[in-house]
Amino acid sequence: MLSLSLWGSHAQAQSDATLPGGGQATTVESITLADGFRAQLLRSARKNEGSWISMTFDESGRVILGRDKRGVVRLTLDTDRVGVEKFEVIENTLKHCRGVLYAHHSVYVCATNSQGLFRLRDTNGDDRFDSMQQLKHMDYRSRYGHGSNQVVLGPDEMLYVVNGNDVGLPEGVAADSPYRDPQDDHLLPEPRDAVEEVRVGRILRTDPEGKHWEVIAGGFRNQFDVAFNTDGEMFTYDADMEWDVGAPWYRPTRLNHVVPGGEYGWRWGTGKWPAYFADSLPTTLDTGLGSPTAMDFGTRSQFPPRFRASLFMGDWQHGRILRVEMTPRGASYECQYDVFLEGGALNVCDLTFGPDGAMYFITGGRGSQSGLYRVTYEGPAVAPQTLSKEQADRVQQAASARQLRKRLETLGRGSDPSALEFAWTHLDSPDRWLRFAARVAVERMAPALWRARALSEKRPRASIAALLALARLGRAEDQSKLLASLDLLPLEALEREQLLDAFRVWALCFVRQGRPSAEDRKRVLAKLDPLYPHASDYANRELCRLLIYLEAPNVVPRSIELIRNAAAQEDAIFHAQVLARVAEGWTPKTRAAFFDALLVARTYRGGKLLTSTLDNIREDAVATLTDAEKEQLKPRLEKLAKKTQVAFELPQAPIVNQWTWEELSAELPRVSHDRSWKQGRAALVKATCIRCHRFGERGTFAGPDLTSVGRRFDDRALLESILLPSKTIDEKYRVHSYMLESGKVVTGRAVSVGATSITLQPDPLRAETVQVLREQIELSSPSAVSPMPSGLVDVLTKEEILDLVAYLKSGGDPGAAVFRPRFESESRGK
Repeated sequence: MLSLSLWGSHAQAQSDATLPGGGQATTVESITLADGFRAQLLRSARKNEGSWISMTFDESGRVILGRDKRGVVRLTLDTDRVGVEKFEVIENTLKHCRGVLYAHHSVYVCATNSQGLFRLRDTNGDDRFDSMQQLKHMDYRSRYGHGSNQVVLGPDEMLYVVNGNDVGLPEGVAADSPYRDPQDDHLLPEPRDAVEEVRVGRILRTDPEGKHWEVIAGGFRNQFDVAFNTDGEMFTYDADMEWDVGAPWYRPTRLNHVVPGGEYGWRWGTGKWPAYFADSLPTTLDTGLGSPTAMDFGTRSQFPPRFRASLFMGDWQHGRILRVEMTPRGASYECQYDVFLEGGALNVCDLTFGPDGAMYFITGGRGSQSGLYRVTYEGPAVAPQTLSKEQADRVQQAASARQLRKRLETLGRGSDPSALEFAWTHLDSPDRWLRFAARVAVERMAPALWRARALSEKRPRASIAALLALARLGRAEDQSKLLASLDLLPLEALEREQLLDAFRVWALCFVRQGRPSAEDRKRVLAKLDPLYPHASDYANRELCRLLIYLEAPNVVPRSIELIRNAAAQEDAIFHAQVLARVAEGWTPKTRAAFFDALLVARTYRGGKLLTSTLDNIREDAVATLTDAEKEQLKPRLEKLAKKTQVAFELPQAPIVNQWTWEELSAELPRVSHDRSWKQGRAALVKATCIRCHRFGERGTFAGPDLTSVGRRFDDRALLESILLPSKTIDEKYRVHSYMLESGKVVTGRAVSVGATSITLQPDPLRAETVQVLREQIELSSPSAVSPMPSGLVDVLTKEEILDLVAYLKSGGDPGAAVFRPRFESESRGK
């Protein structure tokens, strides 16, 4: 029996418009806040009001909300701002309004599924929006929500539009944008990662009329929002790919300091750049697994000084708002965070600060129950912190560094010798952010102006930065001279960061300018081969790439030793992946050791894609074997070919009852107390949920991870997803059927949607995929039936079902309130 629920990090539940009996947003008693703060629930979305996913305030202090399915609404708060006195729909055609902004006497809407940025205006002063104009078409090519997200007003009164990685580059964007022409730039690309174009998230800027467009920065996955601090610095909160956990290319959910021309290194599949690549900028703060949504600084709040200086960020997956403190360091910042507020079923979609200085946030998304909340500070007055002279000096030094970086970012194309000289000076900066800005400034000038200088630069740090620019923009005929300059670097004397930067220059030189001549190859090998293996794991990764590319002798046995001795599974997987397609240089001993390492790798833990990653490595390695080697390795290959068995038994339980919503929904109040943790845990297995889902350390990854589902969805939504799985189907897991010109029908879940083809996964329990060319598709239709069958809980008793809902709600915590007696739960909740 296939069990594919649509909750987890990609969950959907019904809005209160379709939930039987309507819905109620999470009560404030279920929310834990920082000391001195108080939350109020101002409005639970009522029947037909939809699920809310974005918000802004207009000039009259009214709340404007973008809806999940369709339309924009406006809420007028009462005089005391403790409730809503008027609800009205102001637009009802735009689909999936992930961003709303009131500015310039207009409402701007990023409507993902309407594929564009729209402007609503009241042209006759009657308080109704009678004009709608599409300012820009956004080519959104997916169903997974990585589309046009928020639109934000910058300190320059311009509009900043936040596009996820499934939106193509819009037409009419300035060719001289600060960020342009991103490349994958992989020395040893994984063929399975091949896409028709480089898919990256971007941040764009336009004027209020939407006439002039430019790309400010890129290389994101699905950053939802941006926020500006008092110094005008921009930040965004980017999503991880949780299926990559355990792999060397996994990048946690991250806060990025966004600068003009900034490259942040997200690429498709296994090709995500490590944070140390010199042609990218690093993460400012990692926050682990999560689903980033809204962000805003507390600058306009009535909070204490420490909180007014903080950045607040929503995490939809874990039902919380994080608070980030920033400390200026060089031309950027160092950050730390804590949890400002959190609660059960608190799927935060957006937050902002109102005209009264309170924080307002909304819950909702993916059709779930929405609520509008207000957070105020009611603790004792707090005096501003006084900086010591040393602290004040550091703040001033950092401010000067940021001003210098901003000046570098303004340098444009041209032949001004003074501009080139100014930028060149800072190629030698020890501050990575200044060095990056200086290199980007140099690259905006014609290479003919600086090519010779780059080749003759003697300062190691400046030489590496200059040669990086030449590797990116130079001609093929520059390669031999560029490699000769790299050969002069004193690698043994370089700091680790400089060494990694130098390795990146060699790699880019080959990626963009082609394979070196035999003489140049020999010279590079003489320089790099003695360094491998290195004391640094990251240096070993880059040396391994380079030496395999250059077909260095004896790279295989040295890499096998690194796999054997790897302290982290990520290092072992990295070296195995790049070795897998190497056909030469093996011995029977190293072949056996490689496949033995793959057998060990079956014990690795990680995200949904880890198993398929290891399968791909095995397939690539087997493809390089001779017939004689296959015969010699036959016992190992047979073991590897066997699918890993699930480590738990799924009993064939008898049917107890064909349960209905009417029978069980009335019992939902009993989920809040006196439930059985042990019985709920057992029900997860008995109903075969963990055949497809992950919960804690148990289960598989065919469907979403359910571990934190209780943080996002309430009891009613959880029960409905169990009983009525086809009522709402998450587009990430919906099955589609495609009739081809040949008459053949192909059915499966779309795992990749490109401009010319669609990749389908016919069976969610198997890694195999099928590619369908768009030009061959005659007809396509989505299935109205969920991959998760109904009736899975018919093998459970009523009490077991309630225990299962409680277990999901608790995240598996045996000490949760749902497992305590009623009166004890109530007293602790007060």
